[in-house]
Amino acid sequence: MTGHPWVIVSIALTTAAAFLLALKILPGQEKAIKTRDVKHLAVYTGIFNLLWATVTVLMILRPGSTTGA
Repeated sequence: MTGHPWVIVSIALTTAAAFLLALKILPGQEKAIKTRDVKHLAVYTGIFNLLWATVTVLMILRPGSTTGA
């Protein structure tokens, strides 16, 4: 079951989103509050949201699934 390509891609995207959140977004929030410069934070947050949207679509569509659900 975990050998399906869509599962592996979903895991990789989730890992990428977690690293992005931990390394760029959370520390960037503190800096954005202090400097009022939110442009970089907005870019990273947008990428984070695209990653999660892709994972969500993969989990719903489950490409190659034969269960019909």
